Amino acid sequence: KDKIMIGFTCKVCDERSQHVMSKLSYTKGVVLIQCPKCENRHLIADNLGWFRDTKVNVEDLMKENGEEVSRVV
Repeated sequence: KDKIMIGFTCKVCDERSQHVMSKLSYTKGVVLIQCPKCENRHLIADNLGWFRDTKVNVEDLMKENGEEVSRVV
């Protein structure tokens, strides 16, 4: 029952928030996180191909956009 914490800034409203999810859902499932301020939904992981033809997670999406990804262990 490993957990992962993610912190990010919503690009719609600039609200910074942190969220916890299971490692299993991040690596094997689909994760959408809703911004607590503007209620925009952010795709964090799609390992089932619901939104894309290939597996993708937030790290892949950020790299595609030339953004920096930081991991803290």
